[in-house]
Amino acid sequence: MLTMGTTTGDMLPDCIIHILLSHLGYKEAARMSILSKTWLRAWLTHPNLEFRVYDFKCVKIVDGILERYRVGEIPIEKFNFTISATLLEGLFMIDKWLGVALQNGVKYVEFGCTDFLPSVLLDDSMLQTLLISCPMIVSFTIKHCIGLEKIELRNLQKIKMVSVHMDKEPPVEIQAPTLEQFFYCGLAEQTLKLEMGACQNLKSLKLSCVKVSDGFLEHLTSGCQFLESLMLDNIFSKELKKFKVCRSQSLKKLEIRGCNGVAVIEAPNLESLEYVGYQIPVLKTAKTFGPLKHSRMELYRLSNLNALWFCKLRKFLFNSNSLSHITLHFPNSIKIDMENWDPYRGIFAIPQVDVLNVHLAWPLKCQIFVDVLLWSCHPRRLNLFSTVQIITCFRNHLMRVNCSSPCTSQGSKPWQCQLKDARVLEFYGQDLSQKPVEHNERSRICFSLDWK
Repeated sequence: MLTMGTTTGDMLPDCIIHILLSHLGYKEAARMSILSKTWLRAWLTHPNLEFRVYDFKCVKIVDGILERYRVGEIPIEKFNFTISATLLEGLFMIDKWLGVALQNGVKYVEFGCTDFLPSVLLDDSMLQTLLISCPMIVSFTIKHCIGLEKIELRNLQKIKMVSVHMDKEPPVEIQAPTLEQFFYCGLAEQTLKLEMGACQNLKSLKLSCVKVSDGFLEHLTSGCQFLESLMLDNIFSKELKKFKVCRSQSLKKLEIRGCNGVAVIEAPNLESLEYVGYQIPVLKTAKTFGPLKHSRMELYRLSNLNALWFCKLRKFLFNSNSLSHITLHFPNSIKIDMENWDPYRGIFAIPQVDVLNVHLAWPLKCQIFVDVLLWSCHPRRLNLFSTVQIITCFRNHLMRVNCSSPCTSQGSKPWQCQLKDARVLEFYGQDLSQKPVEHNERSRICFSLDWK
């Protein structure tokens, strides 16, 4: 059995102790310095530095440590420090401390502020000095920095990931053949000016809260032949009439949230789709590749319902082959007008979904709503969130299954003939047999539906 003691610690060379310490957290590594003088000496030249600066005393300690690293030219691999935004003395020292870390070959830098600090002053010259000093940087994140007129990333030989969070939209230009992931989050007040040249190996692109010009996304993704993942969150544009996303043959994962104007989703080899919005887009995929492996759709409808809306819904679900999770929100008082709707049209081409969630806040023509909803899709599980009044009506109409009657008989709907069994799995709320309650009293009921 080997017992760690002073003699054993002194037997290990500094390089081995440095390796051991590098696998420990900063505090754990500090505790190991009491083992022996050798461990203490190794600790004093530890390549991973982590500081929490909360008062003037801490400022003096950190400054002394970094001065020792500067004079001794002690290599620094990781430099992580958090400072209080109210500590002006420390804020004035940031440039000096960062300069020491860069001079000593730092590879990973992480800087954070406690308390409230709206933004960090960083001009173009400071940014380029930082990037020139770290040509082998792998991951780069910039958040809420003011003073930048342009973000230009070039000559980063091993860069894999870039993440930008800005309170305004300065032009961004990236020339990085090795770049694989890019994320940009803004405030959508100014049109995003982003140029990504020589980024042919980009695999993941995420844009959030930005305003774009017409045709911007098609132009941006046209040169990314290996793009596999695309996430668009709250993308705005006044001129956006027809928002096509996107014709990439390599795209497998697509997320779209709150992007008004989405008209066409064209991705032949798409495997995963998540969509949240107010409009039903046209979905074009290659059916030869089978159904989507992962899918989730959440639609909000604020205006009245009609036959055209349900036709678009059914077409979208049918073109996706199979969507696993659908959520429909009807938060406002709406009317349903199904004039010229033929319930027997295309009864053998009804798409199936695993889970259908329906949030219905106001009363409407319940029986018509059930009929047209189950004409649009056949859910295996149906969760209804509404008033007890609506739930009672919904349940009574849904559970009235009559498979012996032909589909064309009077009073029988096609979905009733195709439904083999319907069971109530769960009900949360008041007794369904009671009198109708006020609209603001909400409940939930879950059905299990078995289709032919």
